[in-house]
Amino acid sequence: MVTMITAFTEEIDDIEAAVSEVLAQLDLENSLKAHSVGVLHCFVDFLESGVVEGLCAKLPFDVVGTTTLSVSTREGMSPLGLSIAVLTSDSVSFVTGASEPITGAVDGPIEELYGRLVSGLPEKPAMLMPFVPFLLNVCGDDFVEKLDSLSGGLPAFGTLAISRNLEEGRIFTIHNGSHYRDSLVLLALCGDVDPVFMSVSVTDENILKQKAMVTGVDRNVLSTVNNLPAVEYFESIGLASGGVMFNIQSMPLILYQEDGSTLIRACVSPAEGGSVILAGAANVNSTLALATMGMDDVIRSSGEKADETLKVAEGRGALIYSCVARRLVLGAKPMAEHEKLAERFGEAFPYSVAYSGGEIFPSILADGSAANHLQNDSLIICVI
Repeated sequence: MVTMITAFTEEIDDIEAAVSEVLAQLDLENSLKAHSVGVLHCFVDFLESGVVEGLCAKLPFDVVGTTTLSVSTREGMSPLGLSIAVLTSDSVSFVTGASEPITGAVDGPIEELYGRLVSGLPEKPAMLMPFVPFLLNVCGDDFVEKLDSLSGGLPAFGTLAISRNLEEGRIFTIHNGSHYRDSLVLLALCGDVDPVFMSVSVTDENILKQKAMVTGVDRNVLSTVNNLPAVEYFESIGLASGGVMFNIQSMPLILYQEDGSTLIRACVSPAEGGSVILAGAANVNSTLALATMGMDDVIRSSGEKADETLKVAEGRGALIYSCVARRLVLGAKPMAEHEKLAERFGEAFPYSVAYSGGEIFPSILADGSAANHLQNDSLIICVI
């Protein structure tokens, strides 16, 4: 059994005050069990001010996490906040590590990291939590697929780092007070872990009827649809003009795969040659459909999934990631999804919510089996 303890602060500038506030909420002397780890998410300024480093120096366990845009726990919520969820247990242990910098192929750094983590373990881990760097030159699916091949398909639940401006490059993974632009941070859970995974993305009624075929793609670079350059295809259906795409954050792409699974992809931007960069990989011969997603859809689906979580949590904690694309459609109410979840959860159990650049979780295939996928435009939940 795993117990979760959460804490929150908005104090960015005063390291001592921020650390004191978090430690007071955690009450470590009375709450820790034999094994513990912290999952931390924060606005990027907490790294640059030294708060994260100062906090990690005071904690008697490893800390993993990422930068994000908004956080919430029972203790508070803010677009400029820091949250930490401490997982502690007598029957589950935790090992963590950070990879060498990843500048191209992911294979070598991930193999070294995974091997280092599991080499001293008496048994195979039960679950992985990857915290993936947001790299425009590396597809996020590469991390998921490599971890799958190394672990034999262990359940993986995690997130891609995100921050307020992709072009600034201030997007980091976090490990024990240090932060990394291009390193994978990995948490392995070992022992009697019994997680419950849930997710919600685009509902069937929001998927448009018009379908097309992916005829050319290189991982996350969509080159042709129905044998037309991707941007030209979107122009043909009124979603682009002169190479500029309209409302791309609120129009998820639905990709029906040949294995029966469904991938949800967000469009990042047009690229050279009429291609479109996606926030995850796609496959040739996938059937493509477009969907709509507005504020009401995000709030409604969050509330419905919160109600489902309440039914299964039974006092256990929940780690929750929501795609940053869902936040973008909230417009002038960027905290509305956090507010809906907090309204439904109340004080029933501890939880941690953060926005994500890509959501990693085991999704259910048509035959009932599960496979780890990177999704976009999704809300994912792990009750642990």
